[in-house]
Amino acid sequence: MKKFFVLIVLFIFSLFILPAKADVIPLSTKSIKYYGIGVLNVPKSYTIYQYPTTDSPVIREVNYADLNKSAIVNTIDMRKVSYIAHVPENDVALLTVDLAPGNDWYCVCLNQETGEFGWIYNDDKNAFMTYRQLFYKYGKKYGIRMFNDLPKDQKVLYAGETTQSQVLEELTYPKYINFTVIRGNWLLATVNDMTKQAKVGWFNWRNEDGTLNMFPNFKEQP
Repeated sequence: MKKFFVLIVLFIFSLFILPAKADVIPLSTKSIKYYGIGVLNVPKSYTIYQYPTTDSPVIREVNYADLNKSAIVNTIDMRKVSYIAHVPENDVALLTVDLAPGNDWYCVCLNQETGEFGWIYNDDKNAFMTYRQLFYKYGKKYGIRMFNDLPKDQKVLYAGETTQSQVLEELTYPKYINFTVIRGNWLLATVNDMTKQAKVGWFNWRNEDGTLNMFPNFKEQP
């Protein structure tokens, strides 16, 4: 009994001393409130300004001494930067971009809950991606996953790129989704459902209002 009690105490203590899991991947439709026009993959260190000029007041500075350990310095309120996807192992730290990029300045959403925005200067031409480019870059490699709270009538595989086309399959639990091409808001996908039998058809990956129904997985599938 004493040994069991000691194990429980050690387990509770470990919850406080072990580092929190760093990976962040949106799993539901509520995970992203501000989509904007795409995403910016930010580097280990960057400065967030109030306006798109280096003479502007600094909102905060973010510095990663180690990509697996975040350190936000010189902040106003010490709230964490709200990445919509953060996978340090794959050098992924995505902020949503609200305004069209110009002169290497990007207006980004810093906090998905409060709607706080700021400006980042980044001259890496590959850092900004539209959602279509994001899906091609990461979805092709790691596959994609449907949001877990997607309504049943949207978990549908169609024969064509419209909801008026023939319904090929109403999926119960689409475990793995890989795609070959994107056309508009539709992608041609190969899906493994609960039956483990691969099915091919068209998925509505993005809605007319710009919201997403799924997101790149960012992790190798087992």
